[in-house]
This record gives sequence, C-alpha cells and structure tokens, in this order.
Amino acid sequence: MPDQLRPYQKNGITQIFEAWDPKRKNLMNVLFQMPTGTGKTHVFSEIVRKAHLKKKKVLLVVHRKELVEQIVERLQDKFEVEVGVILAGTKPDPDKNIQVASIQTLSRRKFPPADIVIIDECHHSKAATYKKLWEIYPDARFLGVTANPVRLNGEGFDDQYQILIPLGKLSYFFEKGYLARIKHLVGAIPDLSKVKKKMRDYDLQMLRNVMLANHLMADLVKTYKNKANGKKTIVFAVDVEHSKSIVQRYNGEGIAAAHVDANTPKEERKSILEKFKKGEILILSNVDIVSEGFDVPDCEAVQLARPTKSLVLYLQQVGRCMRPAPGKEFGLVLDNAGLWLEHGLSYVDREWTLEGVKKRKGTAASKEIIVEDEEGIVRKVKAPHEAEGLELMELTEELERLLIFESFISFAKSKDHKLISAVYKYREYLIERRLELSDTEASYCHKRLATLGNPVKKGFWYHLRKDIREEIKASLKVEETSF
Repeated sequence: MPDQLRPYQKNGITQIFEAWDPKRKNLMNVLFQMPTGTGKTHVFSEIVRKAHLKKKKVLLVVHRKELVEQIVERLQDKFEVEVGVILAGTKPDPDKNIQVASIQTLSRRKFPPADIVIIDECHHSKAATYKKLWEIYPDARFLGVTANPVRLNGEGFDDQYQILIPLGKLSYFFEKGYLARIKHLVGAIPDLSKVKKKMRDYDLQMLRNVMLANHLMADLVKTYKNKANGKKTIVFAVDVEHSKSIVQRYNGEGIAAAHVDANTPKEERKSILEKFKKGEILILSNVDIVSEGFDVPDCEAVQLARPTKSLVLYLQQVGRCMRPAPGKEFGLVLDNAGLWLEHGLSYVDREWTLEGVKKRKGTAASKEIIVEDEEGIVRKVKAPHEAEGLELMELTEELERLLIFESFISFAKSKDHKLISAVYKYREYLIERRLELSDTEASYCHKRLATLGNPVKKGFWYHLRKDIREEIKASLKVEETSF
C-alpha cells in the first residue's frame, strides 16, 4: 500500500498534473524542485500510480545503477507497482507500462513507448544522452526532478522545461520538522590558489595533492573529535586515494572507518553500509557514491573534504545529514573544504529559476562572517581563517539584533557599568524600532549574562517582554491621537 502523502507532497503532485492538463493549449514540461530528504520516491510513486490507473506508459530515467535498484524496490515492494527494468545485466520486460531505466543502458537499447517521461536528478538532463529523450518523445509529458536546479556553468533549463514548481523553501521544512536543522562548522581552510580548473571544476589530481597535506588530514580527525565525536559521519573525499587515506587516518586514531566507491563489489558495499547503519562503523568515506540516492536518516554528520565549484554537489552532500530521525536534534556539517566560502551557507533559502544563475565569485568571502564561538557568543570575524573551529551563522534580522546586544555588553564592560545596563539599552533599542523581544533573543541574553557571572531569574524576561510590548502599544496610541 502507498505511504500516506504529506500535505506538501500532495500539493506538488496536484500542481504537476495541472501543468499537464490536456485542456491546456501548450504542453507544459515540468521542472520540479524538491529539497533532499522531502520524499522524492513517494512523489514518483504516486505519479506513477495515477498514470498507471489511466493506462499511461511511464518511463522513469535515472543515472546510477544503485538508484534504479532503489526505485524499483520501492515501487514493486512498497507501492505494489509492477515495472520493467532497463539496466545492464537485467532481462528487459517491454510489456510493462512502467519502465525504470539507467540512462547509460537506455541509450544503447530500443526506447520503450512513453506518454510520461520522468527524469530523476534532472540537473544532468543537459547532457547529450538526456537531450535525445526530447527527440525520441516529442509528444510526451516531461517531469524533471532535482533538489538543485542549477548547472556548473550556470546555464538554465528553460529550453527543456516550461514551468518550475518549487516544493518549498528549506526554512519551511526545518520549521515543520520535515528536515533536521543544520549546524555548519568550519574546519581548516585549504589553499586552492594553485589548483587549476578542469571541466569547470578543480583538477582532481592537483586537488588531491593539496587535500592530502598532513595538516589538512590531521584537521579532519581533529574537527570530528571536537565537534562530532561518536556520531555517524559520511565523509566526501576527492578521489579513491584520498578517501582511503582518510580511512587509514581515522582507523589509526581508533575510530572505526571504511571506504566505498563505485567499484566496491556489491556485497562488500552492502556489508559496509549495513555496518554503518548499525553504528559498527562511524566514518563512511566515499567518492560520489552516496551524494545521491543514499538513505540513512540517522546519519548525524557529513564531513566535506572535497572542494568543488559545483553548488549541486555541495548541497547534495549536505543533504545526507538533513533527514530527521528519533533523537536527532540537528545535522552537523563539518566543512573542511572551505565550501562555505565558495557557495555560502549550506542551509539558507535559495531562489531557483529556469533561466539559470550567473556565476558568483564566492558568496561568504565578500560578506560579513558571523560565527558563534565555543562560549555561545555571536560575533563578527574579519577574516575567513578566524572562523576555523567555529559555527557559521546566517545573518538574519534577529541575529543582527543580537550583535547590537553584544555591542551594548562591550560598552558596559568598557565603562565598568553593571552588565544589566546592556539589557536596558537593548530594551530601548527594541522599543524605538517597535520590535518585541523574541524567545531566541531572551534565551540568548539570559545565557550571556549567566556566562558573564551576572545571572537573572527567568521570570525577569517575562516581565521585560511584557514591558516592551506595553511601551510599544502606548507609543502607537500616542501617534494615533496626534493625527
């Protein structure tokens, strides 16, 4: 039986079928953006089920063998949908209305008839093997699905799709508990100034040589021990040599680690993944194999050890620790590749378009860098290296206000005033701007004063919030009577 769909999944499916409405004058090919971990297979399965009931022929195309096997298993066993499989080493069954295909095998075989073509991870769909699908199926309805509708060269998808349907912003899924919130922690920042570019990304051989530097390898283990000790962590490496070196380094420190890549024998890989899921292995180092289509909800952390120009790859890797699980408060991103400087914070909302994006020259480097240090103090740092070992923070309006509070704390300390005076100055600041004191602000101020040896009772904040609210109301009434 199909799983119960969540409201956002139902809404997304409804929008897709509305775009495919035969009453429309123009055929609408849909690009559907779903953040990693929001139930892509559930959406696929419901679309396939609906299409199957209408006797439609569906072709679902993926680009990895592991994804074919995963989707077929879900469709047949959990969703009771019979499918044909187009995959090397698998006997074809062309009579089935539903076909799941590896793009590599499909390109070498006879294309099955299809009314609907679904392309998983469609950020790959500008490749020649995918472009051929539009030529083969000119009358079919297309659905491209991806978490990150952007290509390395910044090109868009408006030549293949007519409408972009975003499932929702990351902040919504964090707020509702559908995804685990993220903490982005900074490790040592590698010097990539001498690494050449190849195929619009870093040259892997040169990159490997940089990342194998002893101080960077040592920092991987140091960052893990300091920030994620004992947590199941997926490490993303540059290549096989780098990944195996990482595993050797972790095992040498008494931390159980293993390596997998595309050439790892199937049974060996299955055994390693099972041990990782059970917690017998804490560190799973890999080369691309678990960037897409790997589901371990209780994976608590990812360690980024591969610098890349690809925003897609960066966000896919971070997505591995965003799935919620019992007892999992948040996912940890251990950024030992300086990817925050290249692409910005991993958990912020992004605006996607069909037209693509212009290449950016690093997001975080040109903006203010905000961190929370070991004592829980929010502050700005002037240079990227000053953020090493600390947690990056998104500069929200609320966080900007806390920086104002910190400036009042600094002023009070410099003048040898009582620290509670900083709270009252902050009260005046909020009232002047008609802003109420939020739970986050009250909690932060409470902890900050306690850390500085000036604790106040929790009831103080209730009365302060009430006082601020009443002052704002009074000032608004004065304004009304003055008109």
